[in-house]
Amino acid sequence: MANTKKKRENQGISRREFIKGAATVSAAAAVGAIGFPNVLRGAAPPEIVIGHIHPLSGFLGFDGQELRKGLMLAVKQINDAGGIKSLDGAKLKLIDADSEGKPALAIPAVERLHRAGAVAILGCYQSSVTLVASQIAEKLRVPFVVSVAVADKVTGRGFKYTFRTQPRAEQMASQTVKYIKEITQASGVTVRTIAYLHDNTAFGTSLSEHVVKYAPEYGMEVITKVAYSPRAADISTEVGKIKAAGADVIMDTGYFGDGVRVLRTMKEMRVKAKGIIGCGNGAFSHPKFVGELGSMTEYIMDGNYRANPVNPLTEKAFSQYKKTYGTEMGPSTVFAYQPMLVLADAIERAKSTDRDAIRKALSETNMTQHILPQGPIIFGPDGQNKNAQAAMMQVLKGKVQVVWPKQYSEADFVFPHPS
Repeated sequence: MANTKKKRENQGISRREFIKGAATVSAAAAVGAIGFPNVLRGAAPPEIVIGHIHPLSGFLGFDGQELRKGLMLAVKQINDAGGIKSLDGAKLKLIDADSEGKPALAIPAVERLHRAGAVAILGCYQSSVTLVASQIAEKLRVPFVVSVAVADKVTGRGFKYTFRTQPRAEQMASQTVKYIKEITQASGVTVRTIAYLHDNTAFGTSLSEHVVKYAPEYGMEVITKVAYSPRAADISTEVGKIKAAGADVIMDTGYFGDGVRVLRTMKEMRVKAKGIIGCGNGAFSHPKFVGELGSMTEYIMDGNYRANPVNPLTEKAFSQYKKTYGTEMGPSTVFAYQPMLVLADAIERAKSTDRDAIRKALSETNMTQHILPQGPIIFGPDGQNKNAQAAMMQVLKGKVQVVWPKQYSEADFVFPHPS
């Protein structure tokens, strides 16, 4: 029981604290009303509450904590730079909500953050959780800014309060297939067949279906598609089916933990192909992936979220992240960090903590100063970033590097992958 209480306290404001805070605000207002405005003169502006929902524990706890770090870094940078200047320097305050990777927990999480006065909510890493959370936020008229969630449906329901900076599934998949074609053409190597291994969630299923759809446009075909549970400890049967297909390249979509298991199993079973390429893979372009598996990750590629490595703003963000947390910023973490900056920009322009004013400001976003490999961040009527773009990464000499598109590359790709 004590552990449960402690967990609730760590996740955000408690009911007792909320009531106490509300009473304090009421008392302060009353003092001003009876003729003592000088009592409040010179006081710091109230904090602006921002809520977030991510899997901070459970089988996706590592991933969720990574995103939380990205949010915290962005909040610190905003506050250290003077807070929201149009609101007298008001500081942002981040409140946690742990989904534990369970869609059912998204409902009470959004409701709790709403009661706590959150002017907006970010989340949720998993598409299944995000779909539920954003629906409740829409009902409560709370702006919802997606950190990571790839399912097309997230911004395909006609909602007015949901905004997504990252590429949706169709963008991610079609761009990755296009990059594979461009890379193979530049290499003078023919690739006609793909074997696709993916987790059986909305994440892996949606990406793989789009790859099946777009591959023929670039002269390729998915000849086998194999799903697995991200919770499975043994995926040798599924990997065996991929090996038996004998495709030119192997593609894989999954989260961090199962992504590590996938590559380890492929290496143990001596799976060979011209290339092993992730599509939105939670492991294949993460620095920790290289740290855990070492040399076996060399030449692995991944079409995924990424910051623009040739942008000075990226270098600053990465440097501060490493200084703060002692590790490299992962690709998904970029899409917690940048959306927080997008939200802060909207609050600044709204000059208000009114949720409808913030929603309107978000819809009018045209951000040119950011760390993403794309043009301005502009949301369409559906709330989707119209210019969202993935990048192709490759592990080269033990480091994850952007190799395509050319204008954002920091290294030359190697293809086909040496045996």
